[in-house]
Amino acid sequence: MFWVFRPRRDLATFVQALGIIDAESGQYIHGAVVEYKSFLKLHFQEAIFLWSRNPKDQMDVTNIEIGSVEILPATPQPSVIKNTNAQVTPELVEEVIRQYYYRTPAVGNDEELILAWAGSQNREQTKRKYYRFGQKLLDWVRNQGIPDLRLIQQPLLLEFIASWGEVSPYTKSNRVLILRSLWSYGSGESIGYFLRNIASSINYDNFSSLPKAERYLEDFEMKKLADAAKQLGGKYWLVFSLIFYSGMRVGEVGRVTVPGDEPGQPKEDYPGLYWHNFQWYPDPTPEDRNRGYYTIKFRGKGGKYREIGLDHQTSLVFKKYRGMASDKMPVFANMSPDPAKKGLPLSDRAIKRLIQDISEVAKVKFSCHWLRHSHATRAVEHKNVFEVQNQLGHSKTDTTKAYVRTKKDAGTGTVLPRF
Repeated sequence: MFWVFRPRRDLATFVQALGIIDAESGQYIHGAVVEYKSFLKLHFQEAIFLWSRNPKDQMDVTNIEIGSVEILPATPQPSVIKNTNAQVTPELVEEVIRQYYYRTPAVGNDEELILAWAGSQNREQTKRKYYRFGQKLLDWVRNQGIPDLRLIQQPLLLEFIASWGEVSPYTKSNRVLILRSLWSYGSGESIGYFLRNIASSINYDNFSSLPKAERYLEDFEMKKLADAAKQLGGKYWLVFSLIFYSGMRVGEVGRVTVPGDEPGQPKEDYPGLYWHNFQWYPDPTPEDRNRGYYTIKFRGKGGKYREIGLDHQTSLVFKKYRGMASDKMPVFANMSPDPAKKGLPLSDRAIKRLIQDISEVAKVKFSCHWLRHSHATRAVEHKNVFEVQNQLGHSKTDTTKAYVRTKKDAGTGTVLPRF
């Protein structure tokens, strides 16, 4: 097939880039044959749009074989501006046309993509969670001998999912959603890193159809955990007591960092607890004139500051633990030999490791969040739901109600009159 392009105003940039204009005269070279046949064939749908905007001139070019392209002399009216550009090379042609047809990616490599994707999330914890997931994905892909995420096809993504091994349905669905989120972000118009979203068709279980996990600790389990925390001593009992009796999140107790502007250089997002966050209020009784309680003011989830009360017994434990520590001292100081960490508040990850140690000693499987659920279930028996909601830092009472375990008994019919 032999195609003839006729010069039009819309083609000026296109043909100048192809170098088929005489550098001296600025006119078309009569009979010039363009050597970029394969490129034109590949993008012929786009090229034909440039030189023919009249729908009547459009035609089916799906199976057209292009043998060569000839540019005929221009019409008598000058339609091309004199070419003042430097010498055109095949590399320049390819780059100019690529940028003409395709957007330039907003990120230059896999690491920049992961950093931008994680940073685009709203919640600080989510940013860090996504960043860690992205790093694990990159490590796995590199171990497979693949240098670029753009070279991955969907079967390899399925292998990555299989590499997780035996995980709960919740964990698997959550990770698949994160994986889909990465490819959706990378293939978005504003990013343009992936040509298409190969993860969009990967199925996952709907969370609402999965069995709800039991996140409540029975009294005998709490007794085992408390004994283990006391046995381990030091910060173990203090951390365990604070999380359970205050209902605070682990990310409100420990120092939180999020991915920084450069890979491997995190930045602080939440400083952790210092003694200036604690305010003592005397509440004496005839039996105990030293009686009182702490209130704790801190930045909670979503960047909102809130203040909660701590019960008298736990407050007294922390008052004795504080001793003469100044307001500028962290409540749980990091004793790491690393100068960059020593003296800072313990990170939320370090807090989780303390809780994990307690779990292993007590042989009771639980997490920090289970303590919040267990707090809510017990507190709602004596406090109204709005007070519990305020203590836990929930924006809606429905969230608080979801934390509370409904007791299994003979039902409400036991209180009805008998007929």
